[in-house]
Amino acid sequence: MGRLQGLPEEAGTIITLTTVILWVLLNVPMRSDAQFEAFCSSDKQCAAISAAVENPASSTVKGDDGQVITDAEELGKLLEAQKTSYTMDNSWAAKGGKVVQPVFEPLGFDWRINVATLSSLAARETFVATLGQIAAAEDPEDPGAHLATMTYQEDTLTNKAGDQLFNPATVIAILVFFVYALQCMATAGAMRRETGTWKWPIIAYTYMFVTAWVMAAISRALVAAFM
Repeated sequence: MGRLQGLPEEAGTIITLTTVILWVLLNVPMRSDAQFEAFCSSDKQCAAISAAVENPASSTVKGDDGQVITDAEELGKLLEAQKTSYTMDNSWAAKGGKVVQPVFEPLGFDWRINVATLSSLAARETFVATLGQIAAAEDPEDPGAHLATMTYQEDTLTNKAGDQLFNPATVIAILVFFVYALQCMATAGAMRRETGTWKWPIIAYTYMFVTAWVMAAISRALVAAFM
């Protein structure tokens, strides 16, 4: 029993460190203004917001309510959100999420969910924190509402660009993955101390990850078949 007394504190430390590390990875490398301007001129939405900031009266930018936004301050916030989102989309975390895309794509995940899922292997609580950081970067005014309206940025095996990201099939896949996956580094550390080797924590992570993936893929396919 005494060996387990420090487990909650250890778990809290892991959650905090993982969240901080992910914040750094989602914001580096920093992008220069010239790089952002080059991107913005080639992106339709960003170009429209940038033009509206220069001349709010001629704005064609629409808000979530479908109304044209002409308020200079609000347009400025939208442009700043575009800059933050651009940095995040080209961050080290995004690159990592895209590298593992072939693994998670059959589950309906995109790079944003991939990053959150990988972080959750250290502590499942960081899944929400990671998605919160991403949503806040894309819509600092109402990140919660933005999560509900996130869309796929490009075509995948399961969805088309522009489709709702958190659709029923993908949400079910996430939930089922969480049911079976081992998502607690503190637990793995306790296993290491009790067994005196990393063999069993590695075996536990591996077979539970595979089980979680298979069950999530099956669940997603079943739900998608009835959508």
